[in-house]
Amino acid sequence: MAEPLRGVHAYWRIPSRHPRPYRQLSCATWLLSILSWQRHAGPIDLYADPPTIDWLDQLGWLGYYDRTEVLDDAGLDRHYERVACFALPKLLALDRFPESVLVDTDAYLRVGLRPQGPGSLFAHLERGDVDFYTRLRELANPAGVDLPDSLALVGNTSLFRAADPDLARRISRTGLSFLADNPSTPGRDIHLHMTVAEQVLATHLTIAAGHPVVNVFGAVWSPQTLTWMTDPPNFGHLWSIKRGPQVATLVAAYAAVTRILRDEYGVAPDRVRTALEQV
Repeated sequence: MAEPLRGVHAYWRIPSRHPRPYRQLSCATWLLSILSWQRHAGPIDLYADPPTIDWLDQLGWLGYYDRTEVLDDAGLDRHYERVACFALPKLLALDRFPESVLVDTDAYLRVGLRPQGPGSLFAHLERGDVDFYTRLRELANPAGVDLPDSLALVGNTSLFRAADPDLARRISRTGLSFLADNPSTPGRDIHLHMTVAEQVLATHLTIAAGHPVVNVFGAVWSPQTLTWMTDPPNFGHLWSIKRGPQVATLVAAYAAVTRILRDEYGVAPDRVRTALEQV
């Protein structure tokens, strides 16, 4: 029998301007992410700043975690702007939990996760020959981090585990250096620097170290057309509805998530609704 995979949710509180239906969907999916990981993969830990821990405790979600560890964010705000570096806790978690799987709070499993063989695990791959991922050496890069100009395929880190602890810490250190003091490049997507630090460097450094890039669910996404180039992966990830979704789309997604929570995990819709009244 395969060994369980330990997951980690890494998060810090950032100002949110999303509409209330989006915030409620995010919270419901967060609970589904915890429960589905425990059912299909193994234990899952929380690594978060104190405001996030307090907030999850108020929601009633904190007790679902197998372990909780406080992310010490003292001094980080001097070098990292939270909105621009929204996924920075994942880089910190790579150093703190180098053998665990990073799991996005808006990603959830539908089937058992038991990857075979060596290499860095990525949820799926994305085409790298689109405008978003090309001409990367033109980006502001005061730390002088070695960047590829582009990659044929970029690993998506909604689920990610580095091939070994040394690589995990190298990705962490390199990504943090690249983001230090919040470099930005005029004319490029405002999310690009964080995505490079999180996804491009994880892929690039894996390849440079001679490790396989493992596409866990075998799927490939096109950031240009926002469609799957293969069959969709057998897991859920709500990233695709983050940018300016219609309220009807959010309501439909919320209904789907709460239905899964009710039918597959026994969480009553009233339980979720009551928790989210404060969101």
